[in-house]
Amino acid sequence: MDQTMPDEHAVVPFLRAGPPPDRTRWEGWQQWRKIRGTFVPAPRLTSADYQSLSLRRRALHDLHRTATHVNMRLQETPMSARVANLMRGRLQNNAVKFMPGTRDGLMINGGGFQGKTETACDAAASFEDVWREVHHQLLPAPMPGTRDVFVPVAYCRLPVRATPKGLCKAILNVYGNPHPGTLDDLVRAVRDAIRDHHTTALLIDFTDRP
Repeated sequence: MDQTMPDEHAVVPFLRAGPPPDRTRWEGWQQWRKIRGTFVPAPRLTSADYQSLSLRRRALHDLHRTATHVNMRLQETPMSARVANLMRGRLQNNAVKFMPGTRDGLMINGGGFQGKTETACDAAASFEDVWREVHHQLLPAPMPGTRDVFVPVAYCRLPVRATPKGLCKAILNVYGNPHPGTLDDLVRAVRDAIRDHHTTALLIDFTDRP
């Protein structure tokens, strides 16, 4: 269905102030979580409507179409829906499991450019939307024994052939914490950071491609 042509002097709807959100930092993850799915695609114009635009509006419309193509929304497929539902269910199970013990994890594999990262991040963000609301209702003040920064989901990316130290440093970078020198101290720092920030889900994005 065709949309109304934009006003000649309207603000360009696809502009974004500042750099893209860095999801590997807790602040950037929060920024992305709140704006995900808010991009407004370019309106569909007939050939006649497009030709009737001024040169300025035509150039802006072309740029908006380009932004629409490169910011294409995540397309749900039967496979991605199954993965997202499984992941959200596992996150909820782990979140309400208060007894000590191992939490169930989930590994998503497949070829490149199949939407693994975006599917996992969107599922985790959907879980966090609900978990933050529940957390605010039950514990509106900072939880005793934790830091003020509440980080339900921590997302980190690893380089090819990552080492245990590299993994620990990537996790600590999410919280902006310093890196101890030894592996044992790094492991303890990661454990303390996850506990102190009340992190429920840890997303580790890595590739084994050379």
